[in-house]
Amino acid sequence: MAQIEITIPDIPHGHGLSFKKGLADGLLESEVNKSTCHETHAASYRRGHDIGAVLKQEIEKHVKA
Repeated sequence: MAQIEITIPDIPHGHGLSFKKGLADGLLESEVNKSTCHETHAASYRRGHDIGAVLKQEIEKHVKA
């Protein structure tokens, strides 16, 4: 079984949902949840999105075509 290791930055208090929405969008190559995040949480959304995209790439390396 393959293991994937990622580093998650500190998430400011109250920004967890925006981070998780970004993570989901990054995994799905989407930005559907971006408009639902408060504008002051944009950086947390973006961090989640970036990590989701990296995680997607790492998963793809282990999935047989």
